Amino acid sequence: MDTPLKVDGSIFKFIAALFKRHQVRGILVGGYALIANNVQRMTFDIDCMVTAADLEKMEPDILGAGYSIFSRQDAFVQFRSNTPGLRDIDFLIGDRHTIDTIISGGKQVTIAGESFVVPGPLHLIAMKLHSIAGNKMREIKDLPDIVQLLKANAIDLTDGRIRELFDKYKLTEIYKRVSTVSGGWHGK
Repeated sequence: MDTPLKVDGSIFKFIAALFKRHQVRGILVGGYALIANNVQRMTFDIDCMVTAADLEKMEPDILGAGYSIFSRQDAFVQFRSNTPGLRDIDFLIGDRHTIDTIISGGKQVTIAGESFVVPGPLHLIAMKLHSIAGNKMREIKDLPDIVQLLKANAIDLTDGRIRELFDKYKLTEIYKRVSTVSGGWHGK
């Protein structure tokens, strides 16, 4: 039986150890992925994306390290720390193909001496559009992030790939609003 993992120091070292122990190809998403893509963001929890099978393998170690399940849905599981000062961890659930696609288009970042993959700006935009399409209330939080990702990464709003993403999630009206608000900004 493996020695239980403990959060000793950085939460990022703990997550990296989880991924390594269970041979998980996970992605760091959320606020830290935005920061890695030139968008300033305050963030308190850690967001990762893994498959359901990978999360199932890691869950005993997460619970054993002093976490409890705060919320479990089909698309995500939120773990809350039972230890003051220990940061919460949320896991988005993705299929293997989606995760592999994001990893192949992602970039490596180093946090607390540990290496993680974060999505590139186009994948982050797609994730945020997917979120809005599934819950219109997410627009308030996610739309400003999309605009900032476009601007901070000099992505031309008229780039056909961007329009296709909005169309894919049936958010053409939001694309038109972003185009209007941006004043015809073309990423230059």
